[in-house]
Amino acid sequence: MRALINYIILLVSILSLNLSALANGKPNQGQHGAKFWVGEVGPSGPIFSGKHQYPFICSTFENGLSQPVVDNQDGIGNAVFPELDGVPMVTANPIGYSRNCGIPTRVDYFYHSQTANKFLPIANPSSVPDDVERITIKNKTLNFVVRLERGTINRFIYSIAMLAPFPEAYDNPKSLNKTAWNGKLVYKFQGGEGLGHWQGSFSLSQGQALHYDSLKRGYAVAYSTGTRTSTHYNLVLAEETAVMLKRHFKAVYGKPKYTVGIGASGGAVQQYVIGQNNRRLLDAAIPQNAFPDMVTQTIHVGDCELLERYFDAEYRQDPLNSRWGDWLERGLIEGLAASDIAVHRDWSASPFAPFPGANECINGWRGAIQTTFNPEWANPNYFSALGLYRYPPEVIANIKWTHWNDLGNIYPQHKNGVAYNTWDNVGVQYGLHALRNGDISTQEFLEINACVGGWKPSQEMTLGDYPWNPNADSGTLDPWDQANMNLSLACKTGQPAPRTEGNIKAMNIAYGSGHVFTGKLKIPIIDIRWYLEPVLDKHRSQASFAARARMIKGQRHADNQIIWFAECSQLDRVNLAVDCEYEPIGYALDVIDQWMTNIKGSGRRAVIGNKPEVAVDTCFNGDGSVLYAGSAAWDGILDDNPPGPCTSAFPVYATSRIAAGESVRGDVFKCALKSVDDALSDGTFGNAHFDQLQRRRLNTIFPSGVCDYSKPDVGKPGKK
Repeated sequence: MRALINYIILLVSILSLNLSALANGKPNQGQHGAKFWVGEVGPSGPIFSGKHQYPFICSTFENGLSQPVVDNQDGIGNAVFPELDGVPMVTANPIGYSRNCGIPTRVDYFYHSQTANKFLPIANPSSVPDDVERITIKNKTLNFVVRLERGTINRFIYSIAMLAPFPEAYDNPKSLNKTAWNGKLVYKFQGGEGLGHWQGSFSLSQGQALHYDSLKRGYAVAYSTGTRTSTHYNLVLAEETAVMLKRHFKAVYGKPKYTVGIGASGGAVQQYVIGQNNRRLLDAAIPQNAFPDMVTQTIHVGDCELLERYFDAEYRQDPLNSRWGDWLERGLIEGLAASDIAVHRDWSASPFAPFPGANECINGWRGAIQTTFNPEWANPNYFSALGLYRYPPEVIANIKWTHWNDLGNIYPQHKNGVAYNTWDNVGVQYGLHALRNGDISTQEFLEINACVGGWKPSQEMTLGDYPWNPNADSGTLDPWDQANMNLSLACKTGQPAPRTEGNIKAMNIAYGSGHVFTGKLKIPIIDIRWYLEPVLDKHRSQASFAARARMIKGQRHADNQIIWFAECSQLDRVNLAVDCEYEPIGYALDVIDQWMTNIKGSGRRAVIGNKPEVAVDTCFNGDGSVLYAGSAAWDGILDDNPPGPCTSAFPVYATSRIAAGESVRGDVFKCALKSVDDALSDGTFGNAHFDQLQRRRLNTIFPSGVCDYSKPDVGKPGKK
């Protein structure tokens, strides 16, 4: 999780962007009101996401805006303080409290500076510095000046950016000059990993709220901290926030010709999932470095530390001879990218693992279990902020810090308040493909599966001696968090380490609440990815094809999804640094515009039939030149054809579950089981031979059977 804003130290620096906020906001325009304007406070919701989360930290002031408006004197929500020279006196008695974190809506102007290569604030859009960038819109050369409306909707900070190169008044929406707007809307989603309980961090960068490529082409840009996954990962709440923001946009600016989503990582997840769940919000999507969804990523991510602990323990017993001292060998079981030369800045000095070297499990996912599974762990900045804003200690102590508790009004809970989660590894045969291919022996296969173990239920987890625990004992440092694992000291020859059984109801609800991408998304999609496997980045390439495979299963085709890969111009495979000079976002916007124009011109919503010729699978060189474009680009990934040109140039790795027999879709929470005897007779193990003793050992390791991935996910509603 990205660190929350330091709630005291950064106040002064953030104020540099705090153009004087309007004084007192007018009353809230109702829970769901769409039309409001400068000086008024936007609607607080909710509409359909359920009861608001509490406690909820307001961060408007820290984001260069005003303190939130007082909406109660009952001590509910954030304390609001008297101010001295515009700075809250946080040691004084509060003047009231804000449960909804609302602020008065405001309008500011920015211009794009050629000197600074970023947007800078200006007081008067008619008087801009000489270094203003000039752009061509509707065959006219204009100053690159943007109007930015900011306020709060659904408790989150939102913005709407639009070109405003002409003189205008903003006392009334009707007085705005919208002639430079192309009539189209970009909804800018943002990524990260968050656990809720705060309003989020607002980004004024030209990659986010002031999205350069979109504004330069005349698009309006909508943005909200409520559709930034570093704020939370409740995609029902994110959908609701986006719906409310788009309603407001339409009420004030008019209905856009179309709306296209843009965003990376968690911002891409939102496009796939929200686009699937709400057919009216997005007309097209440009997901970048996407995962199909978040919750199914935890399936294979949950395997990482279990396997790493086993490999490290084996290596430490015999550093000179253990095959697990070779990071590439670990990749046979984990499936992910690995490196024998990487010097990982956080973990390479660890005495527990071979040096040099690392893999995606460590570089990309170390700590993910703690930030999603463990109710006892949270970023310490949460507690600093909660204390600063006078939340009662008993309220703070009652928070359960898991992804599933962040969605506490969706998932079922244990009697102690910890939400049940979806993670399960019963019957998973780690390294099955390696066994079938002859890359590991039957004995190695048995030992891995006997010793890998599982995770304790979330309600039983403790902080332990994990490095992120500030009170961890440095003498017993536990980088794998084995204190929260199910293990067995006698696993190799005696009692196998217990596996983890996930909660079926939680799995059912993950599907039912729309948090799983099931592949039913028929809008134009250009899925863009920078090839990051050489630097062990967690945004693995396979995820684009997982989304495609789910679409093929869910709607019988994926003809509306185009996959583009771009090479990064500079890759440092030792220090795991990267520079991706070419960004095809602007080009993708142009292709989407052609696609949408064709659809609109055809008089019917024929997505596939209106694809422009350039809307094909493509891979780019680091300088932006096309390496290959065409239907054969990715052959060999989802079919049995020889590898296509892009497949060969950009090898796609697997995951631990794919390496254990699951499909590329990666969407099975809990596998159906078949007996070990059936698996031994039906070819599950290929040509691998187990003697009688090993067969008995298999039955001991898998007493309830092994995964049968030919059958549907047991966790899917209606499946047995």
